[in-house]
Amino acid sequence: MELKTDFVLFKGSDNKPIVVNHTSNIKLLKKCQDFWYHKYDLKYKPKRNLFKFFNIKSFLSKTPDLLFIHIPKTGGTSFKFNVIYNPHLKSKILIYHKFNFPPKSKPELDIFSENKKMFTLLRDPVKTIISAYYHFNHFTNTSIDDFCYKYRNIQIKFLLGYDICSKYEVTKNDFLKIIKLINEKKLIIGIYNTKTMLNIYNLIELSPEKVDNYVLNKKRGIKYSSRHVSKNLKKYIEKKNIYDIKLYNYILKN
Repeated sequence: MELKTDFVLFKGSDNKPIVVNHTSNIKLLKKCQDFWYHKYDLKYKPKRNLFKFFNIKSFLSKTPDLLFIHIPKTGGTSFKFNVIYNPHLKSKILIYHKFNFPPKSKPELDIFSENKKMFTLLRDPVKTIISAYYHFNHFTNTSIDDFCYKYRNIQIKFLLGYDICSKYEVTKNDFLKIIKLINEKKLIIGIYNTKTMLNIYNLIELSPEKVDNYVLNKKRGIKYSSRHVSKNLKKYIEKKNIYDIKLYNYILKN
């Protein structure tokens, strides 16, 4: 198979594309190729009940004890490129990430019984819902109004192991259980461009000065801005995503 040799990146909030190929930015080319082909991805599959019937403790003990829960549309792709594919990172990190459509009816991850050091990224819930609509609409095939009506609190929902388009309704008890995990330092949460990211960098033992600042989620063909979404719809999203908003604000304040 012939390797892909042309890539386009962006630096921070700069919208000027950075062309990466054999004749420009040669140092970035290998990193882009490794990332494109998931060379260093360590996908995490939650333990199944059948594990208890087999003597595989020695096998499990060899797996990394860091787990990145990659919630869709929260900046996780750029995080992988800048952090997990960072040559200065020494820690091995498992990644839990999925998007099933139609969604599965049962959760695939139980963060409350995990013994790994878990961390994740959050994003402004209104922006996350809007971004998810434009990114996944080729699957859901619905209007933005219907999408925002059907799917809410998708960040907490994903932390609970459900697909973001699952019909599961997040409860106050779900929210409080996650807060408890956070307070017990069993789940570390970061938000881009805030000091909360330092908690993640400390956990994975990577100096913030070594972290790159490339953006990889400016996909061609998926263009939208806040003016495409009415103020009334934004207010509706805020109303319907109360637990995601509470969690987001809790992390910012703590």
